[in-house]
Parts: sequence; C-alpha cells; structure tokens
Amino acid sequence: MDANSRKICGLISEMNTRFVVPVYQRPYSWGEAQCAQLWDDILATGRGRSTVHFTGSIVTIQDGSVSGQGVAPLLLIDGQQRITTISLLLVALARFAQRHPDRELPFSAKEILVSGYLTNRFRTGDDYYKLTLSKTDREAYRRVIDALEDGARPELDPNTRLASNLAYFDRRVEALDDVAAVWAGLHQLEVVAIALSQGKDDPQLIFESMNATGKDLSNADLVRNFVLMSYSLEEQPALYHTYWQPIEQILGTQRFDEAFDDFLRSYLTIMHAPTSMAKVDVYQAFKRYVLFNSYHKNDRMKNLSLKIKRFARYYAAVVNGEVDDEELARAFVRIDQLHEPSVRPLLVALYDGYEHKEFSRAQFLELVATLESYLLRRAVCDCAGSTLAPFFSSLIARIDAVRAEEGNVAEALNAMLLNEAGSARRFPNDAEFVHALTRRDMANFAGGRFLLARIEEHLRDGAHMEPREWTIEHVMPMGALDDASWVAMLGDAYERAFEDGINSLGNLSLTSAGFDLQEGDFGQKRDRLAADGLALSADVLQQNAWTPELIRERTDRLATLATTIWAIPQLAEGVGKAYRLSKRAAATKDVSFADLFEAGLVQMDDALVSVSPMHPGKATVTSTGKIMLANGEMFEDPTAAYERFLTAQGATPAGQSGWMYWRRGEGGPLLDDLRAEL
Repeated sequence: MDANSRKICGLISEMNTRFVVPVYQRPYSWGEAQCAQLWDDILATGRGRSTVHFTGSIVTIQDGSVSGQGVAPLLLIDGQQRITTISLLLVALARFAQRHPDRELPFSAKEILVSGYLTNRFRTGDDYYKLTLSKTDREAYRRVIDALEDGARPELDPNTRLASNLAYFDRRVEALDDVAAVWAGLHQLEVVAIALSQGKDDPQLIFESMNATGKDLSNADLVRNFVLMSYSLEEQPALYHTYWQPIEQILGTQRFDEAFDDFLRSYLTIMHAPTSMAKVDVYQAFKRYVLFNSYHKNDRMKNLSLKIKRFARYYAAVVNGEVDDEELARAFVRIDQLHEPSVRPLLVALYDGYEHKEFSRAQFLELVATLESYLLRRAVCDCAGSTLAPFFSSLIARIDAVRAEEGNVAEALNAMLLNEAGSARRFPNDAEFVHALTRRDMANFAGGRFLLARIEEHLRDGAHMEPREWTIEHVMPMGALDDASWVAMLGDAYERAFEDGINSLGNLSLTSAGFDLQEGDFGQKRDRLAADGLALSADVLQQNAWTPELIRERTDRLATLATTIWAIPQLAEGVGKAYRLSKRAAATKDVSFADLFEAGLVQMDDALVSVSPMHPGKATVTSTGKIMLANGEMFEDPTAAYERFLTAQGATPAGQSGWMYWRRGEGGPLLDDLRAEL
C-alpha cells in the first residue's frame, strides 16, 4: 500500500491514466446536499479562507494491465462519488466558459478538455475518457463529455443524479460573480491517495473503513463488494453479470438498497433460526455467516451467490407477488397488506419447502391462508406484534426439523400456532375474534379497508378486488347528529346510539366515490352505495331505514362471516400434543457441532458417513472438534461441510441439512439424533 497527500486536480489529470469504477459498484448517488457541501468548501478555500481543504481519501488499485495506447486503468475502490462530482463541476466550468467567451477567466473550456482533467488527449475508445463509470451512468457521462467538445447540450434523463447535479453546478456557476474562486478552490482540494497492491492488500477492508464520511454505503453495496472482491480483478466483471446482477434484477432497481436490506435480514433469519436478526448489523452478520461456513474458500462464494439468488426469488414472490401462479400471488399480496414484515422469513422458508416438493401447492396455499388468518385475527384483537419476530424465527427452526424428517409441514405449523393458546403469541379463537369485531372501532382500524375488501371478495365467490382502489364509507354518516332524519331513526337515546354505531363494523362499507361523508340522508347514501354495486352493501340496500338495531344485526352477521373467511385451523385429535413439546424441534440449531464434541458424543478420528446412496463418502472429526473433508478442508458446521462435500462431487446442494445427512460411523446415529440427545 502506498499512501500520499495529493491535490485532487493533480491526481485526476495525471497523464496516461484513467479511473474505472468497477462494474459491481453502486451507481453515482450523491445528491444535492453532498454537492452543496462540496461547493461551499471549494468556495471557502478559493476565497482564501484556508490554504487547502482536505476532502477525504481516494483508494485505487491497478490491475497490472496497460492498454495498447499506453493508458493504465486504476480501479476506484473508494472515491467515485467525489471524483465524479468534481468532474461534473469541471464540465460546468467549461460550459460556462463556452457561454461567456468574452469573460476574463483563469481557465478555458479547451484547457479543461485537453489538460487531462476530463480526457486523455490523442487517445481513443475507453482510453480517451478520464473517468469510466459503472452501469447506466457510463454512457450518460460519456455523452456529457462528447457534447462538451461540440459545445452542445447532451440528451440526459433529467431524473438521474448525473443530470440533476450537473444542472445544479450550472446554476451555481452562472449565478456567481467570482467564478475564478471556484477554479482556485478546486486546485486547493487535497486528498489522501491510497494505491493498493494487487495480491498484497485487502481492498474490502479498506473499502469498509474509508466510507465513514460522505454518503453512507448500503448493506447491498457492502455485501456485493465483499462477495466479488474475494475474486481477482479479472474475474469480477463476469462474476457480477453472472451472479450478482440477476439478484439486483430479481429484487428490482426501485429502492433496491431498502429491498436488499430487508431480504438479507430475512435470509439470515432463516439461516440462523431460531435466533432473531431484528436488531443486528446485517452486513457484519453476513460476514460472520460467510466465514463460519467457509464460503470464502475454494471458490464457494459462487455457490453462496446462487443460493442467495434462489432465496431472492422466493423473497420477491412473497413480498411482491412475483410468481407465475395467480392464486399464490394474490395470497402473498394479501399477507403483505397486513404490514407485518416479521412473517417474511417464515414465508420464504416455506416457499423453499414448496420448491423442493416437500408439500403440495394446495398445502402451501393452506399454509399462507392460515398465516393470513393468524395475523388478521391478532391485529383485530390488538395482540402485541413485538413478540412475533422471535416466535416466527423459532417456527422456522422447528419446521426445519419437520422438513428434515419429511414430516407434515402444514399439520406441524397449524399445531405450533394453536399450541400458543393462552400466551402472548396466541391464535385468537372465534369467540375472541367475534368479540373484538363487534366491539372495536373498525372505521379507524388500520386493516379495516383490507378486511372489508376480503369480505367483498368472499361474497363474490372469490372474485378479486383490489382494496387500494376503495375507501371506507359510513352508511350512517359522521354528520348524522346534524340531520333531523338521522336523529329520528336513532331513537330517543340518539347520542348513545350514534356513538355505539358510527364506527362499528355493521355501519361500514366501501366506495369508489370521493364524496363528503358527513352529508346525505339514508336515501341518498343508499343510492350512492348502489352505484358501486358491491355485494357488501346488498343488505343495506334492502332497507328503508337504518336503525341501531339493523346496524347491530349487520355487525354480528359480518363478524360471524369473518370467522369463516379467516378460519382457525382444525387438527385431528392428538396432533397438537405431538408438536407441543417436541424436544427435537426445540433443539434444532440450539446445539452446535462443537457442543457435541465437548460432550463426547463425537470424538477425535470419528468418521462421519454420508447417508445419501447417491453421494457416498466420509469426513473425519479433528482433534479440535472440526469436520475435515477428504480434501483437507475443515468446517465447524455440519451443513456447511455437507454442502462442500456435495460440490466437490460435482453435485448441486439443494438445502440439505448436514445434521440429517451425516451419521457417526457406519450404521451409527445421525448427528441430528445426537443433537436431540444432548
């Protein structure tokens, strides 16, 4: 590593070099706030308030190649945001000079172009451009430079950071009286230029440590770079396109960082179940997961990337309904509309079981419907949601044990949910559900629109209805007490009748109209509801008046119907007891292989034998309690060891648990049996 203090303009303008942003790096992402801070610093320095201004670090690594034109590419490990922004400011200054040829300036457009700030003069192709950005930014930036040479305006998407930041600098330069101060300030910007040596320095560690300032890196940035930087510079572009770019496409480019963060948390929750990952630093947890399972060794990062890609597809299906099965997609969307993200890891884990044919499509639909019922009932009954993340994580571990034993997952999940009766994690029964539906304020219930829309779908024999197209409508309006006709229908105790009925389930329907809820007699309200043609309003349309008694009757009727739509699962006699105190399920992933070794259940030189007839083979327990494969690789976790064992045989791991596929000696117990024993 070579680190020196440098003026950034001198660094950028060095002859026969160009800066290349690796293909896997995040796009240019500085916003106006970062640009404004840089602008203020440059002006303050240029106006003499300080002789130099330190603006962070630039970390590069040379891949050892030199082009046929003699240009050496420097890969930007850290600093692309700063260098790109300064390049845009230089473009803005050059454009200002072109617009004002008669102004006396300490620079010219030609000087900026030919002095190495933006281009390598007399070079062609990639070597011509001083900066090569990644992804979609690359061509847009080159259009900016090409247009500058012609004195023209490039065609840019105005919604991109490149376009908006260039326009920002154009405005700031144009409005400035002393443009010379900008030029002076730019030449006083100082950085620490860190040049790494390929094969000697670890760019990932430096990449992490150097991003304490500026725009924080997302977990997606850190994980992507951690995965790809484990390979040589020559391999990284191909690996990005083959393994990582598909993950970005699956999760979507809109709000990708946020989606990836939630996905990674879900993935790690599944891998670490029953441990909840709600409050951990997911990037650090991911690194520990990689190192613990030795994914960073022997080209196994590709296997991990394929696994992440597979689970990203499950996540996209569960969260966004991106699955080629309309009924499943609708079921997932309904769950997502309940706004309980802690259930996502459990759904993703179940999707993995479905993909591996561990249960049928009909059973999967039943499982999703059960979880919808569980979440909706708990929301209506105001059950605490804070207990669900650790509970769902424990369910993943317990169901994983059932999957490994090829048990009935649907039956097991239903039993595990129902066995929580009387606890904070309970599945509210019909009596509690009906009581809440008939007593609570349903107009202001967060899930009220969802509940009414699902009732409408049920009344229309399952015909799909998009809840977000509708708003909740009061049959008796909010302004009823100001209308003599409504007061008369409410009876002598009209104020009490109004308070009891106004926000009750029986007084609510849906509408697509945006009219004033406080206006209208019953006839007018009935006509408006009839215009929507909803089955939900059919019983209201049959009435000539809308009394407190009719509201209560409709409330009871809809509450009873809700117990059918969101049914509580039924179990055969004795099934619930079988899952209530399952020691094996409770033990899953609570006991490590090291625990077995310390307890003497496995000992040094014990042979671990693969139970798969398709993939026979052995591993050995070492003196330190690790699993050593025939090729000498060592692992702390049986599943990681078995995955590597399979790939070494040319097979593709398919989620096999090493606890269920290794046995101690020929004909001996499975590691899972030993774990349960401990």
